[in-house]
Amino acid sequence: MDGKRQLLLTLAILLGWMPAVSFWLNPPVLIGDEAYYARVPVEMRERGDWLVPYFNGEPRYKKPPLMYWLVAVSQRIFGENEVASRLPSLIAVILTSLLLLWFGLKTGFVEVGAWAAAMFLLNPMTAVLGNWGAPEATLCFFVTASILLGLLWIRDRSLSLLLVSGAAAGLGVLTKGAPGLVLPAMVLFPLAFWRTWTKQSEKASWSQWVKLGAQIVLWLAICSAIAAPWFLLVSMREGEAFWQVFLLREHIRRVAEPMEGHRGPLWYYLLVIWLLFLPWSTCLPHALVNALKPPRQLPVGENHFIATSMVWWAISIVGLFSLVATKLPHYIFPAFPALAWLCAFQTESEASKSEVALGILLALLPVIGALYGISVLPNIYTELLRKLGFEPDAELKALKFALNLITFGFTSALMAWLLSSAFRFPSVSKSRWSALLVSGAILTATTFGFLSTLMEASGGRDAVKLWAKFKHLATFGSDTEWAVFYAQKPVSLLGRDKQRLRELLANYPDAAILARVDFAPALRDEGLNLVRFGFWCVAFRTVDHRTAAISE
Repeated sequence: MDGKRQLLLTLAILLGWMPAVSFWLNPPVLIGDEAYYARVPVEMRERGDWLVPYFNGEPRYKKPPLMYWLVAVSQRIFGENEVASRLPSLIAVILTSLLLLWFGLKTGFVEVGAWAAAMFLLNPMTAVLGNWGAPEATLCFFVTASILLGLLWIRDRSLSLLLVSGAAAGLGVLTKGAPGLVLPAMVLFPLAFWRTWTKQSEKASWSQWVKLGAQIVLWLAICSAIAAPWFLLVSMREGEAFWQVFLLREHIRRVAEPMEGHRGPLWYYLLVIWLLFLPWSTCLPHALVNALKPPRQLPVGENHFIATSMVWWAISIVGLFSLVATKLPHYIFPAFPALAWLCAFQTESEASKSEVALGILLALLPVIGALYGISVLPNIYTELLRKLGFEPDAELKALKFALNLITFGFTSALMAWLLSSAFRFPSVSKSRWSALLVSGAILTATTFGFLSTLMEASGGRDAVKLWAKFKHLATFGSDTEWAVFYAQKPVSLLGRDKQRLRELLANYPDAAILARVDFAPALRDEGLNLVRFGFWCVAFRTVDHRTAAISE
């Protein structure tokens, strides 16, 4: 790989991730599942119990402990704050990109590995999950490590690679449960059987099949040796209650039926890949077709095995989660390293007219959708607030800015295709990928800006500052668990139960209630005063001099 190409990839990554510096120097409040992974380590440390996770004073059986332990180490070094809670995810995406680079070196595809590493880092999904204090990025790292090491084991039959691959899968299980085992096994085992079958002579050697079976058993044994001790210890201590939540609710039920309203059609993840893997998703259709060409149409060597393996990696993970009833965008993140490799594999190929036309179309449609969003979303938000009895404030301007920012990012992908196809550069192929690389950097940077603007406009930090000043704290409605981290003590999470709300106010008339603005009518019905901060509001009955000052 020449020095100019290395410099271009490095500069693109630095440009795309430069806004993350501001994101980390002035971190937004924790949101969603981040609260669990930030607060649980604190409670584990306070209880002196590193075995069973606790959140808000109650056992949290949903997930294994490795992510909590990693955050605990980070908090020990950097303090109990947003940066420490998100740092393991950032490290995980960096390590995943380095794994792709290393795999390229080991297989002789140095330039492909470098491009794959850059593509993995320069897209909206990685930008979000690499700065989100939840286990998705860490799981992706362990799954990627297990699969890449496993592919080298399949090729070389190296026992040491097999052992490390199984160990990585075990750590993946300790990160998020069954996906840590199922995903790499689902990718590697069929490939190992296929490789053995294609390498056989007409008279199949049973000894080779027995050896393969023994190696797979060893892989599973190593994975189990890493993960099983924690499950056994927790099971012995917590009994059936643990398995009711962890196995039945979080695995079986999540597969069988949509949980918490997270459902979608069979093609749900195709849309996720299209939008969140931009600009590279515009190249994916032809990348998949080219990777599946018969071996005689590909260069000699290991190209066909690796290309086919990457296709199977991506399709198997996306296909599996497409069949699962509960759907969330980040579920398929472990497929992104394979998608990045498939696109990187095409960087030296010339684009056909059909590929250019399809690339322009796939880049154009998100721009049209974003422009439509700019025209309608601010009005929808304004109407919603007015129905709830509020008038929009500065957050409306921030919302418009955020929408314009992400539209600019989407537009960069379209411009990359148009410019590289409209002008006759010395190398059309290189100009196309260079333009897409610049687009990836712009889209990643604008994703950071979009997130920072929205999260600042949400008003969560100001809301929680006021709320935490009260002695008795509670939350009402949905998506309020994040506030527990800032309360630094157990909080009454009332859900949507109005009866519990009335009982709490009867016992603690001076309590403060944190809620999203869409739950404001229910709080007004109880005669509470409301102070709105963006998407959040704080409700209370009494107003002292401190609250009055903040309210003004």
